[in-house]
Amino acid sequence: MKYIYGLRKSGESIINYLNSINENFFCWDDNIKIRNKIKKISKKNNLIEPNKLNFKLINESFVTPGISLKNKKISILKNYKVKLYRDLELYSRIAYKKKIIAITGTNGKSTTTKLISDILNQNDIPNFMGGNIGIPLLDFPKKHKNLKYHVIELSSYQLESFKKFNPYISVLLNISRDHLDRYKNFKEYIYQKEKLIFTNSKGYNIICIDDKNTYLIYQKYKKKTIPISSKPFKGAIFYENNAIIDDYFEKNKKIELAEISSSLFGNFNIQNILAAYAVSKILKINLIKFNSILKKFKGLPHRLELVFINRKYCIINNSKSTNLESLVNSIKNYKNIKLILGGKPKDKKFKKLLKYKNRINKIYLIGESSNFISKELENEISVEICNTLQNAIKKIFLDIKKEKQFTNVLFSPGCASFDQFKNFEERGNEFKRLVKKINHE
Repeated sequence: MKYIYGLRKSGESIINYLNSINENFFCWDDNIKIRNKIKKISKKNNLIEPNKLNFKLINESFVTPGISLKNKKISILKNYKVKLYRDLELYSRIAYKKKIIAITGTNGKSTTTKLISDILNQNDIPNFMGGNIGIPLLDFPKKHKNLKYHVIELSSYQLESFKKFNPYISVLLNISRDHLDRYKNFKEYIYQKEKLIFTNSKGYNIICIDDKNTYLIYQKYKKKTIPISSKPFKGAIFYENNAIIDDYFEKNKKIELAEISSSLFGNFNIQNILAAYAVSKILKINLIKFNSILKKFKGLPHRLELVFINRKYCIINNSKSTNLESLVNSIKNYKNIKLILGGKPKDKKFKKLLKYKNRINKIYLIGESSNFISKELENEISVEICNTLQNAIKKIFLDIKKEKQFTNVLFSPGCASFDQFKNFEERGNEFKRLVKKINHE
């Protein structure tokens, strides 16, 4: 019998699936509100804490990605040699006949997932889009059971524990320091991302070789991978002078990118575009339709999302920036920036920002990392500790009144949201609400 631990989105989707096939299970969540919600959707009396289980009945457990597999609360499951999995394992068992396009990486994977899904839809290839992007993997049997193509985003947590997973196409975008609170070291985090490539023995593998971590992975598996790069690279699909150069499928074929959606603005989106192109070539998708999607692509919220613009200032919501690398990538796109930064830090090397201090007018710090970041940067960049998002926005608008040149207000925290918000979505929505409110005062 199965045991599901953690009953938010992914756990609830597993329960719904097991109920649909009349399979018995036990489950638990430490949050009483979530348990009460589950009681309403599952009539069976199957809510049992881990330490009260009859382990003779349990052969495997599915733990939500939000809980570390090293968590002390589930150590009792390990002690009784219960196999621990994520939702990806169960998904791979029931979706093994599907044409799965799986995307992972530290940054950009959600945008790439949606871009590829949109390209397929534009070419009359209906598909299920899910995974870490916000739609649980086990939701597909409910509404999308008969769809042949799946486009899924996978986090390092989901990749931690599975037996066999062979997507039709695997995409690895980049690897930078992230989630180090969940892993013994950076090497272990890299290994989780690498698994998507070395376990995929049957399909195509696409790797962006722009950072040294992904380049080393490419060197290991180059015979079975398609390299993509934002810089010229022989035998790869790369970007040069506002064009894709295909030196992998073709011989230096040039594909001009005449017009690109503002949602794909920024150098870091080049990786996303190249990955989508490589997938399009594998699927033999018409290049005219590929270019058409690049022109009209509508990005996901909280990713360099334009909130407001007038003659004096522009306001950008990049709440999805939860690590230092994504913060740096966003700064590269603007000048005269008033930057809202901070939260629960994943990396403490904020002195990296000094390289871009000519772009930053002032930093407004929020969250638990405020004092630390202030000490790191205050002698080189103008810094003010605001503690809360509301205080930061109020202070920025007061400062803008004194400005004569055009200002870019960039909310790109570079940290996790969990010190003050439930997730980056809640944080981004609060930012937009506060901006709207102060703009109407």
